[in-house]
Amino acid sequence: MADNKSGFKRRFPKVGKCCCCFEPKISVFVCTIIFIILLGLEVFFSGISLSIIGEYIFTSTNIISKVFMILDICLLISLILLLVGIEKRNTTYMNQFKIVLFIYLVCDLLGFAYNIYLYNTDEYIEESIKTMKETYKNFNTPVFKDMPDDFYRRSVKRSTNYYIVEAIIIFALIVYYYLSTCSYIEDVEENLND
Repeated sequence: MADNKSGFKRRFPKVGKCCCCFEPKISVFVCTIIFIILLGLEVFFSGISLSIIGEYIFTSTNIISKVFMILDICLLISLILLLVGIEKRNTTYMNQFKIVLFIYLVCDLLGFAYNIYLYNTDEYIEESIKTMKETYKNFNTPVFKDMPDDFYRRSVKRSTNYYIVEAIIIFALIVYYYLSTCSYIEDVEENLND
């Protein structure tokens, strides 16, 4: 972005803090710990659900789920290395974060786009309607099992819209975290370069 007196070239804008009440180092540290906890829980529950749903089922959705679980584990390792780098002021441990989270963001964006496409296909909607009807029938709820298909179709569409809003908010938060953390890493590099 800009050269300064020491010859260091910034690639990320100065964003500031992740948490507005802390200084940048503590802000990145706290947000990284929160991200590690959330990602760890996601990996744990993804592992459980993949083993319960069917470990030997060869479907594209199952393969994509396993790929995303591997990506989550790689990001988890990267975040732990980032914490070590922040504590020891080791730029090698911090710089790997820029690449790993960027790859994760690109894959996440492609995953969101694929899910939105998948959720809007007629096959998915019909399968969802069938599943809802069977569920209501199994739980003996006559009010819902006798509803017309249009009721279920609207319910699936509403769920898809909620998913889209949730995905946009989560993606925006991760992008902001990425930018602020990369800004902090470049601040550290700039200080070490001086």
